[in-house]
Amino acid sequence: MQDFLAGIFMLMEDQYGVGDVVNIGAISGVVEGVSLRITTVRDVKGVAWHIRNGTISQAGNGSQGWARAVVDIPVPYDADIHRARRLMSTAAAGMWQEPAWREAILEEPELWGVQDLSTDAITLRVAARTVPLRQFEVERELRERLKVAVAGPPDRQPASSSVS
Repeated sequence: MQDFLAGIFMLMEDQYGVGDVVNIGAISGVVEGVSLRITTVRDVKGVAWHIRNGTISQAGNGSQGWARAVVDIPVPYDADIHRARRLMSTAAAGMWQEPAWREAILEEPELWGVQDLSTDAITLRVAARTVPLRQFEVERELRERLKVAVAGPPDRQPASSSVS
């Protein structure tokens, strides 16, 4: 009976539905089925988990409303932090202004500043509010752009010349 009551409340409150990405306890994945008794979630490895609704005490839904892409970039202690912040802000804003990314990024990314201090680097954090489930691709692209902005493009090897 507990499973049915929990299922009724879960459905009435629209906590999650088929296709949503959820965290239920130690299980994370895509909801494949919802009934009054059972919720079925498929994890990234392809395992289908059948969870009795009455055992769910909390569930996180990554598909509702908006998500956040968070990227941390380590910057060496000997680097000019103010310059790194400017370069990162410019790179993040540039990405947001591109029409292809405006569909995924809801508002201009923010440089949150120093996130961590380690023995060899200062970690700066950039965050961007995104459309649900697009945060992962935004993070990957943003991470690459921020790395290039701070460290510069990789050194190119000079073309070898042959002497005859």
